Amino acid sequence: MENPTPRQAQILSAVAECYIATGRPVGSKHLCRKAGFDVSPSTMRAELARLEEMGYLRQPHTSAGRVPTDRGYRFYVDHAPRYARAPKAPEELMLSLKGEVGEAIRGAAALLARSTGMLAMISSPERGDVSIRHIEVLQLQPDLVAVVVINATGGVSRKLFAFEGSVDPGLVKWAHGFLNDAAVGLDQGSRLLKHRLADAELEPMEKSFIEALSPALLEYSGGDGPELVMEGAPKLLSRLELEDDFDVRDLVEMLDRRDELMKMLGSTLAEYRVFLRIGRENPSAAMRGCTLVAANYGPSDRNLGTVGVLGPTRMDYPVIIGSVEQTARCLSSYLEEIF
Repeated sequence: MENPTPRQAQILSAVAECYIATGRPVGSKHLCRKAGFDVSPSTMRAELARLEEMGYLRQPHTSAGRVPTDRGYRFYVDHAPRYARAPKAPEELMLSLKGEVGEAIRGAAALLARSTGMLAMISSPERGDVSIRHIEVLQLQPDLVAVVVINATGGVSRKLFAFEGSVDPGLVKWAHGFLNDAAVGLDQGSRLLKHRLADAELEPMEKSFIEALSPALLEYSGGDGPELVMEGAPKLLSRLELEDDFDVRDLVEMLDRRDELMKMLGSTLAEYRVFLRIGRENPSAAMRGCTLVAANYGPSDRNLGTVGVLGPTRMDYPVIIGSVEQTARCLSSYLEEIF
């Protein structure tokens, strides 16, 4: 396919930015008067017509101005300084990432949806790997002890244990070290872990305490797959109702099929940069009028989940891309701290 000339590329970017901002087709007179192009209206009309022939622009109606096609948006995204207007990482996002991983993901999704006005989707880490990464043993009250287990994908489980009398703080501190030495690297709920805890040569008091706490490590239901957290669907659907050539009913049906959305986000897990599917680049016909912007998150050695924003193809790409990337970066930092 033929690429635009440098001047045509500037005109295409100007059309994309103007249409994204106003939602109205962009004409030659507007480009000559307000976009700063030092060419005659006839020359501008010829360049717009050429960009239309090349598949970058289209005319919604006869005698109307032009709007970008999916190919036009793709060229604009790939060549524009996409991060020029990206927002700084909001302090509110960093403060919202607290508690267990699921709680942090829900908070990040809600904030991303609110800041972009679109549908935010975040897939949780896979639960297939349940090897224990770290254990915390905390004395909440003299007779109340909490055991927090963090697995290799960032999943967190917590169990409380009430004792008849006060527990020696020294015993709690010892149990923290013992359980991390004995259990880290083994699968939560595994038979090997059970044997290791039961066969340890311990003093009677230590052995009794470990037996009391062991359900936190040995009781694991398993079988939980990754979850998909979605926020902002009502706003997205209301916005898409105003877009031309878009049937909202198709997207409503698509949003009900979470397994397909999870599969779509999962297909991007190998990516190590922001990933976009614009319009007809989406595999689902119900999403052909939308753009998906996604980025993966996780510790430095692996991707664990995906942050995505789904919206109309007419979106503020620099801001949306920056918001998605920053949310993924903040979640990655949060998981690094957990690990």
